[in-house]
Amino acid sequence: MPDTEEQQPGGANGPGVRLSLGGEQLPEGRTELLLGPDGALRVERLTKHRHTTRLGRVDAALTVRLLAALRAAGPGLTGGEAPAGAATLRVTGLLPGGDAVWAEGTAAPLPEVARVLEALAAQALDPADPSTLAAPAAALGATRHEPVAPQAKAVIGRIEGRAAYAIAETGQGYGLADLDTRESLGSSGPDAGLLPTSVALATVGGRELFAVGAEDGAVQVWDAVSGALLHGTSGGEGAQVVAAGLVAEVPLAFSAGAQGDIRAWRAEDGRPLGLLDVDGAGAAALAYAHCAGVHLLAAAGEDAVVRVWDVSSGQRMHLLVGHRARVTTLAVLTLGDQALLASAGQDGEIRLWDLATGLPHAVLTGHSATVTGLAFLEVDGAPLLASSSLDGTVRTWSVYEGEAKHGWPAGTGWVTAVAAVTIGETPAVVTGDEHGRIALWHPLTGAALGTHDLGLAINALSITELDGRPALAVGHADGSLRLIDALSRSEVWALAATGGPVTGLAVSEGVLVCGTAAGAVRCHALRTGAQLSVPTPHTGPVTALGFGTEGADGAPALLASAGADGTVRLRQALDGTPLVQFTAHPGGVSAMALGVADGHRLLATGGTDGAVRLWDAASGGAGPVLDGLAVPAETLAFGVSGGVPVLVAGAADGTVLVWGVRDGARVASFEGSGNAVRALAVQDLDGEVLLAAGDDASTVRLWHLASGTMLNEAELDRAPLAISFGEAGLHVVGVDGPTLL
Repeated sequence: MPDTEEQQPGGANGPGVRLSLGGEQLPEGRTELLLGPDGALRVERLTKHRHTTRLGRVDAALTVRLLAALRAAGPGLTGGEAPAGAATLRVTGLLPGGDAVWAEGTAAPLPEVARVLEALAAQALDPADPSTLAAPAAALGATRHEPVAPQAKAVIGRIEGRAAYAIAETGQGYGLADLDTRESLGSSGPDAGLLPTSVALATVGGRELFAVGAEDGAVQVWDAVSGALLHGTSGGEGAQVVAAGLVAEVPLAFSAGAQGDIRAWRAEDGRPLGLLDVDGAGAAALAYAHCAGVHLLAAAGEDAVVRVWDVSSGQRMHLLVGHRARVTTLAVLTLGDQALLASAGQDGEIRLWDLATGLPHAVLTGHSATVTGLAFLEVDGAPLLASSSLDGTVRTWSVYEGEAKHGWPAGTGWVTAVAAVTIGETPAVVTGDEHGRIALWHPLTGAALGTHDLGLAINALSITELDGRPALAVGHADGSLRLIDALSRSEVWALAATGGPVTGLAVSEGVLVCGTAAGAVRCHALRTGAQLSVPTPHTGPVTALGFGTEGADGAPALLASAGADGTVRLRQALDGTPLVQFTAHPGGVSAMALGVADGHRLLATGGTDGAVRLWDAASGGAGPVLDGLAVPAETLAFGVSGGVPVLVAGAADGTVLVWGVRDGARVASFEGSGNAVRALAVQDLDGEVLLAAGDDASTVRLWHLASGTMLNEAELDRAPLAISFGEAGLHVVGVDGPTLL
C-alpha cells in the first residue's frame, strides 16, 4: 500500500497522472487520484456528506512502471476532452507523445493500467481493509469472485418456551421478539459496536442460545433468557503477514495485518494462544527466532519501528528505531547463542541488529527503491545477506564486514521475493518475480544458475527441507500454493487458489503457514499440503450462522459460522471452543445449513461459485458436490422425504432444487419466478412432506415435496426472511416483523 506520510503532489495543472471515477451523488461518491512525477500522491473521495483526503508517496519504481504502461496504452481522445461525468484518466506533461486523455464511453476507453490506479486509490483511502490488497492482482488479470453482499437475515426459534424470532438488519442492529405478540425480547442499535449480518436461535443442553454474526467477522453468543454473554470472537483485522516457530515443542503460527495486534495460534488445530501489542500499528513483516534458549518474534510496519518480544512471556524486549519509512521485510540469522535481525523497506536501507541486545550492527545502502525481500545464506563458511528490490536488482552483503559483495539486475520483471538454498555444495540465491519465474543466482558473481517458469506471478517464497532435500514453497498472486523439490525442480504438490493472493509464507517443523490478501491464515501439512487449520477469525461479514445438535456419541452441540471470506468455523455451542475451520468456497459462502442424516451430523454450504457442498460437521471432511444450480444458493435447508434425508437449496434466480443427501442425486426441481429465494422450510405434516419457499418478490409458495404439486401461492406485503410451520399456519418473518398465513 502507499506510504501515507504527508506529501503533496503538484497542482491541478502541473505534470502528473489524474484518475477520476464516479460522482458525488452516487453512494460510493467520486474518487480523484493525482500522482506526481516524483511519486507524491493525493487521493480524494467526495460524497454528499463527506470529503476525505489522503496524501502519501509511492515508490519511484511504481511510477516508472505506470508511465511505461501508459505509453503502451495507445492514443487517447482526439482533442483531449472527456464527456462530463465519465470515468477519466488524464496524463499531463509526462508522456513523450504529449498529453493524453482516456474516458469510458468513448473511442478511447480507460486502459487496463487504470485498474492499478483504482486499486492504489482504494488502498490509500482505506489501508486497513484487507480486501483492497487483492485489487492489484485483479488489475493484472487474476480471477475475481463477486463478493457476498450482506443483507437482512432472520430466524425463528424459541425463547423462554415461547415462539420467537430474531432479525438482523444490515448496518443497523438486531431485534428479538415474541413471534405471536411481537413483544420485544431484546435489541441493539447501530451504535452498539456490533453490526449484525446473521442471527441464530437454538436450545442447547436445556439452555436457549442467541448468536449474532457481524459485519467485521465477529461472532457473539448470549443466553437468550438472561442476556448473559457466553462467548465470542472479535472481528478479523486482516492477517497478511505470517511467521512460524516451534515453542515448547508445539508448532506455532503468528499473524498480523495492517492494524490491530499480532496473534499467536497453535498451527495444528488453530487454537488461539494470545496477542502481542503493537500499539495499534499493525505489521507488514514478521520474523521468528530462537536465540540462547529464548523464543523471539520481531514485527515491523508502517511506523518504521521494529518491535521484538519474548514469545513465551509476551514481554517486549526491544524497540529498534532507525528506518525512515515503512518496513516491508525481515530476516533472522542464528549463530549459536546469537541472532542477527535484518530489516528493510521503503527507505531502501537494510539495517542489521543484534537481537540479544537490540543494538545496531550495520546499515547497508545501495538499493534505490523499496526492498522486497531478505534472506541469509552461508558462502565459504561466512554468512551473507541477499536482498531484492523494486529497483530491479539483487544484492549480496557481508554480514561480518557490513559491506556490499555484489549486485546484479534480476531480469525484466519486478522481483517480489528472495530466498537462499544450497544445491549440492553450491549456495544459491533464489528469486521469484511478477512473471512467475524462479531464478537461481551465484551469490558472489551474480551468474545465472538456472530458471524455472511457473507461469503465475510469485508473491512469496520460503525454503525448507523435506526428507533431507531442499524444497521451495511458492505462493502466487492468484492464491494458489505449491511445493517444489529444489534439486529436481519437480512439483511435490499444488493447491488451488483460495483466500485471495498469497502475501506471506513461513515454515516450521512440518507445517507451512500461509497469509493471504483477504486476511485469512491457512496452516498446511508440509508433506502433503493438507489443510490443518484456518486459525484467523472471519475477515469479512459473517454471511450465515447456525446451531447443530449434539452428536449421537455425546459430542457437544455445534455453532457454525460462514463468511464472505469463504471459510466455515465450527465451535462448541456452549463455550465457544474452536473445533474445525476450513475453506468452503474461495469466493465467499452465500448460504449454510446444519442437519443430521443417518445419525451423522452434516453441514451444507452454498457459494458464490454456484456450487453446493456437503461436509462432515464433526471433522470438516468434504462430501459430495451437488450440481444443478446456475447461480449461487441463497438459502439451504435439510429435511426428510419418503424416509430419505434431503437437502433443499433456494437460488438467486428463484430455482429450488432438492438432492438426496446419501448419494447427492437430484430428487426434485421447482421453478420460481426469477426472484431470489430468501427463506425455506421443510415440514412433515401427518406423513406428507411440505416445502415452503419465500422470495424477494414477497411471494411464498407451498409445494408437496414428493409429487412436486404446488399447493398454494401467496403474495405478502414483505419479503420473507424466515419461514416456520406452526399449529396455526405458516409463520413468515420479514424486515417489518412476522405475519401468519
